[in-house]
Amino acid sequence: MRAFIRFSPLLFLLSLTLLLGCVTQSAPSLEEEAQRIDKSLMCPVCPGETIDQSQAALANQMQAIVREKLAAGETGQRILDFFVERYGEEVLAAPHKKGFSLFAWVIPGIGVLLGMGAVAAAVRKMKRRGEVQSPAAMAMPAGETLEGELALYLAKVDEDLGRVLGGGYPSGPRSTEGRG
Repeated sequence: MRAFIRFSPLLFLLSLTLLLGCVTQSAPSLEEEAQRIDKSLMCPVCPGETIDQSQAALANQMQAIVREKLAAGETGQRILDFFVERYGEEVLAAPHKKGFSLFAWVIPGIGVLLGMGAVAAAVRKMKRRGEVQSPAAMAMPAGETLEGELALYLAKVDEDLGRVLGGGYPSGPRSTEGRG
């Protein structure tokens, strides 16, 4: 009896696990399936809107047809095919993944890969030429170099201020060289 009491929680967990493993997920309800189909059909009269977003009368009629066909037992793919026959491929929110429409799925990925390759090649080329510097090479220059550059900059500022505040241009005709 003691052994049974000691192992009863373990037996309970084991039986619960087995029971939960037997539970199957229920099929989606008709309304859930109808909403999924509504989101995959574009409204023919409202640009850029699916029939679940559109307020047009045609979209409401299409939603009613979807629900009628689901109630009659038709599959979602058959309903989509019905609307494609009636309105053309443009009625699908996402193109089929076969034939020529496959390019709509493949081309963006190829474009991204080519772009990444071009950026990697450009960075590699810049590194070979020395245009991209490592963080150590980009460190601040020595104090003397910085002071020299600062002195040159301040001299240029003084010169420009003297020209602007002191009457402008040297004697003689005004020159337009150097003006932007």
